[in-house]
Amino acid sequence: MLSLLKILRPGFAVTLLLVPLVFLAPLVPFVPLDALAQTKAEATPFMHEKTYLLPSGKRVAITFLERPCKSGGSSGCSEADAGMWGTDGGVPRFITEVFLVSIDGREFVIPEKFYKDLTNTYHLNAFEQKARVIIELKGGEAAGAYTARFTLGGMCGFERKVCGEVCGEIWERTTWYNAFAYEAEAGCESGIQ
Repeated sequence: MLSLLKILRPGFAVTLLLVPLVFLAPLVPFVPLDALAQTKAEATPFMHEKTYLLPSGKRVAITFLERPCKSGGSSGCSEADAGMWGTDGGVPRFITEVFLVSIDGREFVIPEKFYKDLTNTYHLNAFEQKARVIIELKGGEAAGAYTARFTLGGMCGFERKVCGEVCGEIWERTTWYNAFAYEAEAGCESGIQ
């Protein structure tokens, strides 16, 4: 049941081969629409537990866990406002619950307020740049998409930059100094190393 259809236009002719869908079924995988809906509904929170061995020899262990967010406020979730990254309004599907970092076995403290506003994360990576440890997170989608980069400065503190999915401009920049490390680390007096 193949048929040819010829479309004539001024200056050229196009021939279309019309094939009934029954013949194409074995060639094209079929995914029912309700399966796509189930995939989104059954999405799981992002979890990342990994130790990175960086080129300098530093071992950076990261535990990052999200949890489902249910509307109603009882689970600590509420409508997203301008201070939340990863959603473009509404209640985020997932919020960050745990963000632990250690460098060569020493805990690097990142206060809760610097990661609780990151929602719907889907990627985490650690690398070095100019002898500093960088932790990069990506999350959200469409207008709510973000990239958050934590530049760790010794044990003295860090800088967090948040930008769009592709970092063309910085939307938020925060510098945090670990005052507790200033007594223990001699180099901290000059700020983030």
